[in-house]
Amino acid sequence: MKALSPGRRAQPWRYAALLALPMLGQATSAIPSPLYSLYADKWHYPPFLTTVIFAAYGAVAVVAILVSGPLSDRYGRRPVLVAAVLLLLAGLAVFVGAAGPGYLVVARMLNGLGIGTIVVVGGAALLDVDPERAARSGTLTAIAFNVGIAVAALGTAGLAQTGFHPLVLPYLADAAIALVLLVLLLAMREPHPSAGAAPLGIPRPQVPREIRGRFVFAVIGASAAWAVLGVCFSLEPSIAADAAHVHGSFFGGVVIAAVTLAAALTQVISARHPARTVALVGDTALAVLMLAGVGGFATGNAVVIIATVALQGGAYGLAFGGSLRHLTARIPAERRGAVMSMFYLLAYGALITPTLLVGIGATVWSATAIFPVFSVLAALLCLSAVAVERAPGRRAGRLTPTQAPVAEAARMSEVD
Repeated sequence: MKALSPGRRAQPWRYAALLALPMLGQATSAIPSPLYSLYADKWHYPPFLTTVIFAAYGAVAVVAILVSGPLSDRYGRRPVLVAAVLLLLAGLAVFVGAAGPGYLVVARMLNGLGIGTIVVVGGAALLDVDPERAARSGTLTAIAFNVGIAVAALGTAGLAQTGFHPLVLPYLADAAIALVLLVLLLAMREPHPSAGAAPLGIPRPQVPREIRGRFVFAVIGASAAWAVLGVCFSLEPSIAADAAHVHGSFFGGVVIAAVTLAAALTQVISARHPARTVALVGDTALAVLMLAGVGGFATGNAVVIIATVALQGGAYGLAFGGSLRHLTARIPAERRGAVMSMFYLLAYGALITPTLLVGIGATVWSATAIFPVFSVLAALLCLSAVAVERAPGRRAGRLTPTQAPVAEAARMSEVD
């Protein structure tokens, strides 16, 4: 790490504060999920509108992901992160004053801009503050994502179960935490050592020819995982509650927490195993568990349903985490921005599109009727990732001798 200039005090709390930002962002994204059924009952709108409200977040998050990195390279991490937290606060204010479903769309869009920015710039700032802990920072960030979601979902659902201002208090509590982090950001020195030197430009999403096979495998697996996650955060809580004949919002919060905590656990456990193997196991397991989940939901047993979604969450953690690690292990340094832009464009497309289609199906027919169809299609998408990677041509390509040094080959075999 760089030595401090004379007269400058150390800020050992910077790493913890920056690590708390993704937790705040994902908690903010999760708060509305257990409340969608309450909003729908209050304003009498169909399931499709629930998925539109959810998808609004993903649509603008893509924009933030594309532009926030170059902006922070040019103007610094701190001002961009301050703007991101202000966007979170603006979205929370709209949620508190919401007078109809249109307000929820606006609130989700504001939050999506802030969260997308935090995902990109917060991760870069962590590397700036402590580049020696790059691998550990990635693992801790993934854990922070899932823990933030789980805590917010359970807390919001528990409050909704009591009926004590559930459409106001969760947002106010989240805003209080956001204000604390905003003050810390304002007091923080700029983490990026060369802010102002980089030219301002948006990376054009593209994939180098030499990693296209790897990219296809990774993006199909990640897209399947995010498609499952999108439905889990929008309609699945109410579907699970209806299947288990449970009234109130708390059960929906438990569903979301079970998925995210299981994902965090499997990501931690699998971090030391080869990424390709983890991704293949995750894709296969998620396909099997999505099909088994149809039977689990059909039992109507609350315990069986929670166990089912927890297993699906664990498989999701393997599929997405393994796919992402498998891809990033071989991206040329000068093409990282372009490749990751393409990866997240497609991943967010997978988050949004199936969720909207499930919402249409749930409105035309019913949520319980469309959920098995979605489960089958998600399983087929997972298996297609496995088929792409296990194709004879791909295996032959991996077995072709390369000119890489022995030490480098040994290192890559450990992570890939």
